[in-house]
Amino acid sequence: MKNTPSMGPAPTRTSPPAHGEAEEPARSRLLERLAARAGEPVTVGALVEAVGGHQNTTRHHLRTLTSAGLVEPVPLPPAGGRGRPSTGWVLTERGRDTTARPDAAAEEYVALAAAFAERLAQRGGDPGEDARAIGRAWGAGLAARHPGGQAAGDEGGSTSDAVGAVARLTGLLDRLGFSPEREDTGGESTGPALLLRTCPLLDTARRHPEVVCQVHLGLATGALEELGADPEGLRLRPFDRPGACVLALPARLGV
Repeated sequence: MKNTPSMGPAPTRTSPPAHGEAEEPARSRLLERLAARAGEPVTVGALVEAVGGHQNTTRHHLRTLTSAGLVEPVPLPPAGGRGRPSTGWVLTERGRDTTARPDAAAEEYVALAAAFAERLAQRGGDPGEDARAIGRAWGAGLAARHPGGQAAGDEGGSTSDAVGAVARLTGLLDRLGFSPEREDTGGESTGPALLLRTCPLLDTARRHPEVVCQVHLGLATGALEELGADPEGLRLRPFDRPGACVLALPARLGV
C-alpha cells in the first residue's frame, strides 16, 4: 500500500533531534556553544574555556562531529599577522539544523495561544473575527520588538519596503516555529507564497482550525502592517497541500 503524505505541516520540533554522534553529552555541549556564537569561528581553546574538558579530548570530539557533517574547521589569520594560522570551528548547515529550536517567543506562543484557542472555540458561533483581531495585535507587537523591524508609524509602500517586510515576516515566522519556505509562482497577478512547513500548535489547529488558523492569519497581517506593508489580499490556506499550509501574499509584495 502506498504511503500518502498527510495534508498540512508537521509539528514544530521543540528540542534538537538525536543525531548520531551529537547525542554524546560533551559533543552536544560543543554544538550548543558553536550555535550560540552564530557562525563566528571558535578555537579549541575558547571551546575548552566555555564548556570544559581537555584540549585533546575536545579535538577528538570535533573530528568526530566533522565526520558526521555537523561542524567544519575554518582557518583563522595569525594574531598580529605573523606566525602559523590557527583554526576555528563553525557549524555546518546540517549542524545548524540539528541545534535549531524555536526561541522564547515560540514557547510563549504555544503556552498562551493553545489556552485562548480552546477558550474561543468553546464560545460557539464564529470565533474567527476575534481570533484574527488577537493575532493581529500580537503580530504587530512582535514585529515592533523584532530587531530588524521597522518602527511603527514609518511610512512604507516602496518596492524595497515591501520586500524587506516580507523578509522580516519570514524571519519572524521562522523564530516562532513555522519553518517558512518561499515559493514564487511567477505570475503577474499572483503573488508569492510562504509554505509553512511546521506548526507549533498543530494538534490544536487540527481540532479548531477556525480559531488557530485565523490567529495565524491575523499575526501575519499585523506584522506586515507594523513593518509598513499593505496586507490587503493576504490569504492563509490551512492544510492546503501535503507538508504545508500556504500563506499566499499579494502580488505587490512579491516584486
